Amino acid sequence: MAVTTQFIVQPYRLNKRGKLEAEPAVAASSAANAKMRAEKLAETRAGVIAFQIAADSELGDYGEPITLARFGTLPEEMD
Repeated sequence: MAVTTQFIVQPYRLNKRGKLEAEPAVAASSAANAKMRAEKLAETRAGVIAFQIAADSELGDYGEPITLARFGTLPEEMD
């Protein structure tokens, strides 16, 4: 299978203890769509990051993620 570009939006919420917790990731159809979804989710989430990543799912190989948009509070490893 060929390498494809995947667009992912990862929202975060604050749990009852006030710690960030990842919610299920959302797939997007394009970079513009990922940015738009992230901006919309940011209205109701503690933080959201949208990124793209090159992936060869057959081989399980993934490239370095490229950040498209960031909103709100994100885990430290996102810095």
